[in-house]
Amino acid sequence: MDLMIQSQLAENIDGGVLLDVSADDLNVRAYVVIASVDLNIVEKLIPVSVFESGVQVHVAGIQSNTDIAEEVIQILENMSPQDIVVYFCENALVYGETLAVLGIKH
Repeated sequence: MDLMIQSQLAENIDGGVLLDVSADDLNVRAYVVIASVDLNIVEKLIPVSVFESGVQVHVAGIQSNTDIAEEVIQILENMSPQDIVVYFCENALVYGETLAVLGIKH
């Protein structure tokens, strides 16, 4: 599936950004951070009320030795409206490429 992805910066956060992402008819929020996958970070980033609301939270580790665009898009294709994704980027280069896939020039 070829998604038309556009994003807007919602907030700067520790180690990254929070984006409002539109991919065709899908509207979700994406946290993009430079860090190793860590569920403790997910719990710090996302308010408890979000977990209690039943919204699905997706977590992805994006690494330089993978097809970054494919990884980012694959997660989006498996999301429902209002879901949240946390993209953990291995380094600054991966972070920049992940933002580019999401439509942000960093």
